[in-house]
Amino acid sequence: MITHTLSLDAADGTLLHGFLIAPEHPDSVLVIAHGMAEHAGRYQPLAQWLAARGVAVIACNHRGHGPEGPIDTLGHYDDHNGWQKVTDDLHQVLQHARRLYPERPVRLLGHSMGSFIAQSVAQQYPDSLDALILSATNRIHRPELVPSRLLVGLIRAFRGRRYRSPLIASLTFGKFNRAFAPARTDHDWLSRDPDQVDRYLADPHCGFLCTAGLWYDFLGGMLAIRPEWWRRDLPVHLFGGSRDPVGEMGRGLRAHFQAIRDAGVQSVTLRLFDGGRHEMLNETNALDVWQYLAGLCQARPNSTDSGPVGAAAPPANGVAY
Repeated sequence: MITHTLSLDAADGTLLHGFLIAPEHPDSVLVIAHGMAEHAGRYQPLAQWLAARGVAVIACNHRGHGPEGPIDTLGHYDDHNGWQKVTDDLHQVLQHARRLYPERPVRLLGHSMGSFIAQSVAQQYPDSLDALILSATNRIHRPELVPSRLLVGLIRAFRGRRYRSPLIASLTFGKFNRAFAPARTDHDWLSRDPDQVDRYLADPHCGFLCTAGLWYDFLGGMLAIRPEWWRRDLPVHLFGGSRDPVGEMGRGLRAHFQAIRDAGVQSVTLRLFDGGRHEMLNETNALDVWQYLAGLCQARPNSTDSGPVGAAAPPANGVAY
């Protein structure tokens, strides 16, 4: 087993910190883009499990995330062009994966916020990945996103890019948790597993407020995502919990799946795990989800990414519940 910490140079000279966990001779590579208000280190147990099954895993912290940066930049991409910078950063990580393993398929897993950064990369750098896996994502619902960005823009204009707004937090993470009232904690929406929720709450690099500037960049980045700009031959796999408020309890995830199909992507699948909340990789049935993900990573590296070697191939445009 190979385990390394990573420090990669972004295009503007910023250091991107993360890890590589891999077998000596991997069959495939998975790059992970983590979610908002968390960090890449939370994915190391999954990476070790996948590495034991032939998958090399690389993950780096997005700007404004992780323990390496100054405390005043936690929860903030950048003062200028933040969304483009995190998109370019993830592209750099994918290029590093290609350099390390030039003969192996490289798949990109984006979770939550990371799922939208991953889609931005797929749109702007379509040849940098061989398959796209989206965890806990949602539809691009412009009638809701446009006024939300206007509100965040007003807050940013009056209070500054680095202002951490309790109002924005209440309208996002706070709203997600209300679906589980009466809740044991403020983050019960993450998982049914109380131990996982408690680990998140105890982690000083999780659960922080993000800045108005980050939210403004993030919402603008979501609005710029259009599946019709992706490669038609890029396999796309969506999965999430049927009780994830980010995915509108499955409704938004289904709508996004349909939008990708309608855009002409040749191979797209959806897997909804019954009763699961936001972090399916940390749920009470996490092993089932890890096995599902391993199947995607072990799929034959062909144009349809049709299924794991030795297993029945899923339909090119399929839904499983």
